[in-house]
Amino acid sequence: MDYGLRIASPESTPPGCQELLAAEWAGEVLHEACPDASLTALYFGSEFCQELLPGREDTEAFCAHCQALGLEAVLLTPIVTYKGLDRLDRLLASLTGQGWFPAVVFNDWGVLELLRKSYPAIPPRMGRLMNRGLRDPRLTMQDMGPDGENTARGAGIRKLAKSLGVCALESDADLEPGYLGSGDDGLERTLHVPFTFVASGRNCLEKAAVTPVGAGTFTRGLKTGCTAPCRGVCRREVRQDTDQPLWRAGNTLFFTAQQAWISRHVALADKLVFHQQAMP
Repeated sequence: MDYGLRIASPESTPPGCQELLAAEWAGEVLHEACPDASLTALYFGSEFCQELLPGREDTEAFCAHCQALGLEAVLLTPIVTYKGLDRLDRLLASLTGQGWFPAVVFNDWGVLELLRKSYPAIPPRMGRLMNRGLRDPRLTMQDMGPDGENTARGAGIRKLAKSLGVCALESDADLEPGYLGSGDDGLERTLHVPFTFVASGRNCLEKAAVTPVGAGTFTRGLKTGCTAPCRGVCRREVRQDTDQPLWRAGNTLFFTAQQAWISRHVALADKLVFHQQAMP
């Protein structure tokens, strides 16, 4: 077991793993899961919004930062349009041209195809949006069966991923542990904690909030440029139908997974990726 850390910028990297574990949000279960493991990777980019994909200079600085620390650089990428795919293609072309080959987490089959065809030296990792399992903070996690977790769940997509050269499978805690599998397929199993995404989409409330009144907030506003007003912003959401802590970051709603949820998923993971706050 080892650790990864999702960072917003190179400057937000903690000095070491012990400082990471000392954080209040890490929780008792995470302290007990792998207290002697090492921090081996830093995650950067965006899983949920192509407008938040970093530019060339930021990504090169991130890769250089990881190299200086002796850590693996991992670039997160979201579902993309053709425009977003072209932007990502140009970013990766620039990076590889400068000798940088970060691992790339894909949440879009088009991104995987781009990696396979044009950037075979970049390790592809299947992102947590590819896990279509149910996530709902109002519901109770499914009970464990008499034979343990159902690690046969997701076997088809894991087999497909392996055949396409994917090296790792990533997920967060959903309602039915087992998606990460038993590890027999050779895919590294990575769990993102403590925030589980509930829902995501094109309609971004942060973008809507800065759209002039009457400008078609959720229609024409979708076609306008984005200045990324959500960058670094995480807002607490309160709902009457659940007492779980909810967080809105850009176009995505998250909740803080319960310790019981996390502990059952940790048993199936090879790597834990900590998020210091909910980020799109």
